Amino acid sequence: MIKQFALMVVLGFAFGGVTLPAQASPGGPDNLFVGCDIEGSCVISFDENGNISGVFNGFFGPYDVTLTHITSTVNSAWVDDQGNPLEVTSYEVVGKGGIVPLQLLPGAIGLCEFGVTVDGLACTAPFGVDQSEYKGDVVIFTALGVDANGFGHSRIDFLSDNENPFSFATDFNVLEVGPEGANGAFYRAQGDSAELMDYVITSDSVPEPATLALLGLGLAGLGFSRRELRQRFNT
Repeated sequence: MIKQFALMVVLGFAFGGVTLPAQASPGGPDNLFVGCDIEGSCVISFDENGNISGVFNGFFGPYDVTLTHITSTVNSAWVDDQGNPLEVTSYEVVGKGGIVPLQLLPGAIGLCEFGVTVDGLACTAPFGVDQSEYKGDVVIFTALGVDANGFGHSRIDFLSDNENPFSFATDFNVLEVGPEGANGAFYRAQGDSAELMDYVITSDSVPEPATLALLGLGLAGLGFSRRELRQRFNT
């Protein structure tokens, strides 16, 4: 089932699965001199089990980026429509693009269970299903500022409700791909100017090595070379 999910994600990448907002969006770089202008040059991959990795090959390198899993917990500050605390997996992104701080624009994106509108502003649902605004997961980006050494700090919070859809206000939405229990989404965020940041989000399970290989093929369709993929790092 996981391999089927990977293939669906790859097909989504290669045949129009990429959604690019027309203006600055949550998760995009907040500095127009980071150098992530080329599609697929800056990518962050993560899941709800504490795994995160990234590739940074923009033209303002070398890049010095650390991606860290902070904690997995239940945060009473974020609740579902029943008032129950949501499960939260949090990450910190610390980095520079050359000499420029890398920090992410704040905001929230939703992962839609059934469908999404063309503009990404709302989820949709099959006829007769009154859950059009329900999300399978929500990703919140928070800018934490720049430290004394010129590194930008950001936090990524991955919210879920034990695989149950929930209602949550978001700035932008993307469609989950794959069967329930083995699905995920791709989100391309646009920052200031033409700066881009791609997110490969696994929402229900951790990819196996074979799955990661298929995901790599999908990323290659976005402009990655094999050499660049070998530069993927884990922290």
